[in-house]
Amino acid sequence: MKSFKLQVSSFKFLLAPCIVLLATCTLQLATVFAFDLHGFVQGDYSYRTADTGCSGGVCGRYWLLAEERFQLSPSYEDQSGIFAAKAKLDLFHDAAIKRDFDATFREAYVTFQGSGADAKIGRQMVTWGLGDLVFINDVFPKDWTAFIIGRPVEYLKKGVDGAKFGIYNDVLNGELIIIPFFEPDTIPDSNILIYYPFPAPAVNKTVEPNTQMSNTEVALKLYRTVMEWDSAIYFYDGFYRSPAAHMDTPSSVTYYYPRLKVYGASTQGSAFGGVVSLEAGYYDSEDKDGADPEIENSQMRYLIAFQKAFAGDFTAGVQYYGEKMMQHGEYVRTLPSGLPQKDETRELYSIRLTQLLRYQTIKLSLFTFYSVTDKDYFINPEIRYSITDNLWAILGANLFDGEHLYTFLGQFRRDNNVYWTMRYEF
Repeated sequence: MKSFKLQVSSFKFLLAPCIVLLATCTLQLATVFAFDLHGFVQGDYSYRTADTGCSGGVCGRYWLLAEERFQLSPSYEDQSGIFAAKAKLDLFHDAAIKRDFDATFREAYVTFQGSGADAKIGRQMVTWGLGDLVFINDVFPKDWTAFIIGRPVEYLKKGVDGAKFGIYNDVLNGELIIIPFFEPDTIPDSNILIYYPFPAPAVNKTVEPNTQMSNTEVALKLYRTVMEWDSAIYFYDGFYRSPAAHMDTPSSVTYYYPRLKVYGASTQGSAFGGVVSLEAGYYDSEDKDGADPEIENSQMRYLIAFQKAFAGDFTAGVQYYGEKMMQHGEYVRTLPSGLPQKDETRELYSIRLTQLLRYQTIKLSLFTFYSVTDKDYFINPEIRYSITDNLWAILGANLFDGEHLYTFLGQFRRDNNVYWTMRYEF
């Protein structure tokens, strides 16, 4: 079920009535076969507020997102509780970029539950680790375009096609994930966003790992409570989710995905009147000596976070995240001339403030990143209003800037946007 995506552009004038018919039929089937049905109807809109500083093509595109989305999520569980199944099918209309209709399965899996063990097989979302919008041991695919243009944060996560096996007891809990079909990150789309390097190479191609036994990804998590702290260790053997680039010619590039292993640990518990989170991971790169400028050097990544709830439904959280590059001297020595040089250590601080009002129907939030090493930042103010139990709306902004156009956050300064989402859930 490799990255299933249903192409329906040839039938765009028939899709709207088909959605209505599908919803009606699914509701009838839910009644007959006694399975649950949920979903939503949603509108997403995002408008670029920054001056692009160029003209033509993507530079003249200010609507980053104008989309109507309909999700159907049927689920079934037998009376014994042993077998269950669930799916999330999204049908959507893109009025901003492709101006077309499309569909995709975000999830589609079956589960088997036993005494102290379970298995989940199919497309599924997996979330590991403790970071707030930073990822150390969460090595599973992300959609960075969705995040930057202002889709609901759940769309930052992508599903993987594979199997998850769990074991649970009083001594030690474990999750083993086997992924035979590689799923990359969705990197920022150069047909929508303007970022470093710009313009993109005239000719480019992407080569993903072949589907074969030796390329099967394996992820393992072992966890338990230790002295009232929820603790875990992690292991991953697979590939970088974001590609490396090989310059074939000055105007042609091939993107590919190097091998990667990750060893990590995390712990979280109550302290100082709040919740403390600690996480670390060692990224063991294919380029162990750091002499290949195309491939990321090995890294140590680490995180310290603290969150505290205050009176009046106010919550504050602070986070420190760092990356230390191994073999930095070799990286500097082999770096091609003209490319910006990365620091040996990258540090990132974040603050998240949340205030609930009017019986928790209004949520005011502010999230910020600031890197003291890259000297760039990201600011995300947001207002969410729950109009009814089933209907809510969000108004927010994504603001990027920095001293340089090539840093991780600063490169998106020309993609600053205001976004609006309204969703009706059923």
